[in-house]
Amino acid sequence: MEIKKLTRAYYKQYHDFLMGKKESLIYYSLKYRNFLVNLLQCSSDYLLAVEKGHIVGILPLMIKNGRYGKVINSLPFYGSNGGILANNNEAYQLLLEEYNRIVNSTDTAAATLISNPLIDQDYSRVSHDLTDKRIGQWTLFPNKADPQASLMKRFHYKTRNMIRKAQKSGVIVQKDNTRMEFIKETHIENMNAIGGKAKSDLFFSLVGSHFQGDMDYTIYTASKDGQLIAGLLLFYFNRTVEYFTPVVKKEFRTFQPLSLIIYHAMIEAVQNGFTWWNWGGTWLTQEGVYRFKKRWGAVDKEYTYYTKINNHDMFNKKKEELLHHYDHFYVIDFNKLHTRKD
Repeated sequence: MEIKKLTRAYYKQYHDFLMGKKESLIYYSLKYRNFLVNLLQCSSDYLLAVEKGHIVGILPLMIKNGRYGKVINSLPFYGSNGGILANNNEAYQLLLEEYNRIVNSTDTAAATLISNPLIDQDYSRVSHDLTDKRIGQWTLFPNKADPQASLMKRFHYKTRNMIRKAQKSGVIVQKDNTRMEFIKETHIENMNAIGGKAKSDLFFSLVGSHFQGDMDYTIYTASKDGQLIAGLLLFYFNRTVEYFTPVVKKEFRTFQPLSLIIYHAMIEAVQNGFTWWNWGGTWLTQEGVYRFKKRWGAVDKEYTYYTKINNHDMFNKKKEELLHHYDHFYVIDFNKLHTRKD
């Protein structure tokens, strides 16, 4: 068994390997890799464990060269889960050793491996100085028989009431992949309203270039009296639906249009054979967001950021400075910075 780097010669085998792993997520895919390289202006270095010409393990790495050195993530951009996928312990250990060698090299300023919440792996031997635990929320789908009734049984009664309120209010849900501009504009409005960081114009423009509508992604919209009032961008890969960008016009929140969108999207996902709905990571301080997702039958799955810091001068930098030079890469837990304001 040996370590090789992913090249075009391995692309088909790499894709087939992912599709054979029920724990593989869109973040591991070649399309997502190309999307991030274009979006973040970074480079990739995907490692393969190969035995007798066959891939038996993988580890995706993204690299950003910046002012303070090279930062490595598996993977960057809104907490994209990464880490090792392997057929056996030998492949896992070989990839782990190679990762440790890379992140301890003198030209690496910092590195973070984000574990996959669907895999219970022992990362105690991964080279790291800091850890940051997060909670992922996941809804396990029922079987295909009568998905409407099966899903409703799993939801909290308040969630069922929100769905019914939207239906009684005359909210209409449709799939329309031409509505990316609506998703973008409403997303920016929503983020500005809470002081959050919005996804860039480039993000929304690149989705259609790197992913295929109705296969890799879908846009759902909700309208009332002919006016668009909410939308949801979802990504699909293997067995998992990724809840990526929900948007709602604030003046129409009371009609619960997003709840009806989610319900329709979940029904179709069950009918199409998907297993999981990934709500993404939630900070424990986000009580309202956590509760909203929990009421959709979501279960908690913990995952961890393992961070190695070689350039210790980074502890003396300001949050804004690190964000500027390594946008969308995880560099360090900002609470550990010496410059943080208490």
